[in-house]
Amino acid sequence: MKTLTRSFILALSLILSSVSCLLISSVSYAEKMDSETQNLVIERLEQIISLMDKSDSSWTASNIRLADLLAERARLRFLNEIEANCNGCKGSGTDRVKALKIYTDSLSKTKLEQKGVILFQMAHLHEIGADFKKAMVIYQGILKTKSGTYSPEIVARSRVSLADLHFQKGQFKEAKALYQVVLTSPHLLDRGNTLYRLSWCDYNLGNFDLAIQNLELLASSKDLLVNRGSNGTMADEGFQSDVLHDLVTFYSQTSVDDARISKFLSLTPDSNKKELTLLFAQETSRLGQKAASAKLYKIYLQQKSISQEESLNASLALVQTSYDQGQSKESVDAFAQTAVAYRKNCDDEEKCKALQKQMRRFVIELHRLKISKIDLDLLRAYTIYAETFPKDVEMSILGAQVATDLGQHQKANQFYSSAADNTDDKKLRETALLGEVEAAELSGQKELREKSYNHYLKWLSNGSKAYQMRYQLAHLSYEKKAWAKAADQFKALALEKTTHKDLQKKSADLALDCLALEKRDSDIESWSLTFAEKLPAHEAEFRKIYRTSINTQVVKVANNDKASKGDFSSAIKKAQRANLAGASDSEKILHFNNLAVLAKQSQDETVLMAAYTSLLAIKTLPAQEREATLAAQVGHYEKKLDFKSAYLVAKKMKFAGLKTFEKELKLGTLADLAEMKPQAHYNKALSTGLKGKTELAIRQRLVMLASNPAKELRKQAPKMRSAPQLVAETALLIFARNKNTSELRFALKDKSLSNQPAIRFINKQSFYPQQQRLAQKVAAHKLDLKSDAKMARSIKTRLSLLNEADKSLGEAIKIRDFTAQVMALSLVTTENQRLNQELSQLPAPKGLTKNELARYSKMLMKSAEPYLKKARLAHNQLQSLWNQKSEWQNILRDYAKARHDVQVLISKELHILADLAPTKQIRSLIEDTMDNSRASKSELLSLRDSVSDEPNNISRIEKLIILETKLGHPLMTTYLEQRLGQIQRSTRL
Repeated sequence: MKTLTRSFILALSLILSSVSCLLISSVSYAEKMDSETQNLVIERLEQIISLMDKSDSSWTASNIRLADLLAERARLRFLNEIEANCNGCKGSGTDRVKALKIYTDSLSKTKLEQKGVILFQMAHLHEIGADFKKAMVIYQGILKTKSGTYSPEIVARSRVSLADLHFQKGQFKEAKALYQVVLTSPHLLDRGNTLYRLSWCDYNLGNFDLAIQNLELLASSKDLLVNRGSNGTMADEGFQSDVLHDLVTFYSQTSVDDARISKFLSLTPDSNKKELTLLFAQETSRLGQKAASAKLYKIYLQQKSISQEESLNASLALVQTSYDQGQSKESVDAFAQTAVAYRKNCDDEEKCKALQKQMRRFVIELHRLKISKIDLDLLRAYTIYAETFPKDVEMSILGAQVATDLGQHQKANQFYSSAADNTDDKKLRETALLGEVEAAELSGQKELREKSYNHYLKWLSNGSKAYQMRYQLAHLSYEKKAWAKAADQFKALALEKTTHKDLQKKSADLALDCLALEKRDSDIESWSLTFAEKLPAHEAEFRKIYRTSINTQVVKVANNDKASKGDFSSAIKKAQRANLAGASDSEKILHFNNLAVLAKQSQDETVLMAAYTSLLAIKTLPAQEREATLAAQVGHYEKKLDFKSAYLVAKKMKFAGLKTFEKELKLGTLADLAEMKPQAHYNKALSTGLKGKTELAIRQRLVMLASNPAKELRKQAPKMRSAPQLVAETALLIFARNKNTSELRFALKDKSLSNQPAIRFINKQSFYPQQQRLAQKVAAHKLDLKSDAKMARSIKTRLSLLNEADKSLGEAIKIRDFTAQVMALSLVTTENQRLNQELSQLPAPKGLTKNELARYSKMLMKSAEPYLKKARLAHNQLQSLWNQKSEWQNILRDYAKARHDVQVLISKELHILADLAPTKQIRSLIEDTMDNSRASKSELLSLRDSVSDEPNNISRIEKLIILETKLGHPLMTTYLEQRLGQIQRSTRL
């Protein structure tokens, strides 16, 4: 709440003064007395009155005159007490009490026009004595008196005084009403102060617009901004300043826009504009009107009379205001202008230092304001300051920290670099240099990092971080992929004496990495040995790298498609020279695996098997790899057709990925190929779940391995019933081996097998010798012509033999065998034709006449004719049979593919067909097939050796398959066909 201000107290003194003058003038004492004269007059007058009689006509007038003088002196002393701030001072109170007593005693004896002046004077004496209640009663009494009783001036002044007392008590509504009335009076002397206090009433009542309106009116009226005193009316600059100050307060309570700012500036004299603009800016900022405050600060900064220090302070305030608005760029702009001006114009050392302090304070304060949310404006402020005062290293480091927090690492690097160059403090310089390096690393700029590392080494070539800097420079070369340069740098660091053992070790590691990236394997081999000697704590590790480099070189040769046999040989020798002392089992495993690869490539079987043996000797060889190595050994022996060795190695395998029957089948097959009694494995495979075609094949193999195959077949046959063809073929193999059908009678008589080609083949074997014997018997028979009786008996015998031939033909047709039918038809054709000829050529009985002889000849021709027809019919059938080429050509193919023991049986059949062949061409084809399809055991063994020497020779494998089919092991054909398929697939890939 606004109470009496300095101008208001002054106004009171003026009122008191003017009242005193008014009273003095009423008794014709208008001259102004000084203090001494005043005291002297009061003393003289008191002496005079003390000698006067109360009935004296001048008694009242003299007392009133004394009261006036005492009141005047009380007023002056009161003003002095106020100015001296002397609440306990005495002087005005005594005079006031005396004056009031005199006025009271004289009041009833005075004239009406003078009575109003005395009452007004008494009210004011009570007022300066702080007896406001009595003062208000007197003022209210004056105002309530009938109009015209007292002078209009007294009434106006009483109204103003009463309003002032209400104002002081905070009764603004009552004060306002009185001020509004008195302002309409033409007798109001101090209109300016009255209007001023009315404005404050509206302000305190919340009527800001009315308050501003009246205060603007007052500020714009020069005739109201005056001081009326004993010396007359004078312009009151202090009053004007108070009005403008208060206008700032009023404005700030409302929305301050550009119009009000302009209005205020138009009301403000140039002499006060700078001061009041700053005040306005501060007040609006205080009350949260940041936009208006910022505008006012900018206006303030444009004042021509503003000093650099004031400019900086205002700029700082503008920073605060703009920051509160979220806009600090403008304040930093002003700071930048100040910095430019400083660099151009500052030549007074002391003032420059002071200004620098101000600018430093500006940045520090800006930093304080933005501490929770630093921004680029703050960074720019630090940049401006650092460029202006590069020697202020502390500020450069602070600026670097701000830049770092903002992620402006390149800028931070510049701050630190400048700080390092501008300090003589070694510790601070190293701090700055390390900050520069850190900022460069955070920037991710390789060039900046390199510059920073070199900057450190320039100042501190032997500094505590010099080794790290050289390490980082080497690492930069590494990052730039300058492998050769980086390798040399890292090598030098690794061989240098240093306490940084971790970096020394890393340097050695990275030197070897660079060599690896350049594929300088031979250098890795030599450098790793050097590092092993120079860094004994890590000898084992570097020796491991040495061995690894050898392995790498070995692998390169192994994977080089263009490597020669000499290259492989050299690589093997290098690998064999590697010292494995101290090597871990994992290294040894890798080493021998690589050696095995080289041995495979160079086809050095000795080295290969030695490598496998060495691997298997390693106890920690992982089970899976051990299994793989054993499998590789097995595979090697298999390729060499050394099935015995393959079997013995395979027995050591776990076959973890296989089921029991699969494992036993594998072992059984190898044992079978090695001729090492596989029956136990086969039986276990069958008992643990072997099914399908393989089961049937194994059962067949068990039959053929048995000491009594026929007996074993009888045992296995029920379990092979789903494959009657296989049972039949097995029976054929048994028959081909022992030529005995009695033990196979169970199969030969089995109706379910009767239609199987193999069974028919066995059954027809008895037909051929029988037919041959019959043919020999018929061919050997001669007609006995010694007598008619003998001749008749011999013809009868012949016919009986031909009848047997016919029966034999029927049997041949029944068994549906080509060869049997050829034999039977050939016999029927030949012998019926022979009988026809013999009958036609029988001699005639003696003694026949010519006619009888003719009839006899005719009879013979007629009796022989059926045999000729039969011979011709059989011949045609025989010719038709030979014309079915597929029949006899199938026999040729079966012979070419058949195993030796079966081939022997088929060869007998082919001999028969060759003898009975209708043409030389067919006979030659049969004979050639028999000649070309013959194979010897020695040829088989020789070809096996050849395939063992060259396991991947496709043509030799194909030839061996043919021989194995005829003479070899029953399983070899299947094994070789599988290997051939694998080779062909790998060739296509």
